[in-house]
Amino acid sequence: MKLLRSLWVLCLVFFGFTGMSLAADVGKGTLVPVEAPPATAQVVTVGFYPVSVYQLDLGSNTYYVDTYFWMRWKGDIDPTASFEFVNMVDEWGKLRENLNEEPKVLADGSKYQIMRVEGRFVQPFSLADYPLDQQKLSIIIEDTTNGAERISYVVDKESSGLGNSLRIPGWQINGWSSQIYAHDYGSKFGEEAADSTYSTAAFAVEIGRPASFFYWKLLMPLFMVLLAGFAALFLSPQNIDSRTALPAGALLTAIFLQKSYSDSLPDVGYLILMDKIYLVAYALIVVTLVRVITVFRSTHNADEAGMAKLAAADARFMVILTAIFAAATAAIVYLR
Repeated sequence: MKLLRSLWVLCLVFFGFTGMSLAADVGKGTLVPVEAPPATAQVVTVGFYPVSVYQLDLGSNTYYVDTYFWMRWKGDIDPTASFEFVNMVDEWGKLRENLNEEPKVLADGSKYQIMRVEGRFVQPFSLADYPLDQQKLSIIIEDTTNGAERISYVVDKESSGLGNSLRIPGWQINGWSSQIYAHDYGSKFGEEAADSTYSTAAFAVEIGRPASFFYWKLLMPLFMVLLAGFAALFLSPQNIDSRTALPAGALLTAIFLQKSYSDSLPDVGYLILMDKIYLVAYALIVVTLVRVITVFRSTHNADEAGMAKLAAADARFMVILTAIFAAATAAIVYLR
């Protein structure tokens, strides 16, 4: 039951974060954002303060987080004894250490417990916008025993945040976010006396790839390959061997360039942003090759003046191809 609940919460929170919705026939359960706790619930203030994130693996959709996590509450129920990290995997390898032997009683009468948590978490990543993708590294908690009418979370937004030493190589950190949900499973799991709705708190470290990675490491090499292929249009229209060799070589090089970045990504069943740009590049290279062959066939009956016109038309054609690639790339990035 615990594993079932964990997987279901993770899926629902992921779709909620990405603005997507599940079809009614996929399964039971709803995850609804909550702004205020129920009047009957014991309010538990939760906060997090991650100090490191490492071993981010897009292939397995996992990452390790080392974070401080705390709870503050008033009431008879001890929420630290019944909550779980829903999207934590490898339970055997986790570290959860209470920094206070017993919950501390604060000046206002509330109880407080802080803990150091380190473990491997899972979050489904979307690579549709790669290499301009934005990701959320979520940490999701839920009470395993008490329903939302008995325990309800609120976020300690004032004290929560990111440690100033937090760095993730290859990524820039854009901030953090949080959301409280009422998770109605739509099932009592065979126990009529059990609750079906539970309070869920989701925290997320928001990250994105630097734009320089896209422009200089992925787009610039492709653009240079395209220019090399288009350069065939500057050669004499009668020099068919060199004019076909350049776009053919550019086509092969582009294929290898695409394979080089694809090998670093998990297999996905959809086109990512960079794939769409490469499709445009492939089409333009093929058009260049067709243009070279067509013009060569026109040179058989052309005089010197006709050859000059063909060469000038090829130069204009190269400018048009370059402009099409730039405009198409800009449109793909803008409309992503």
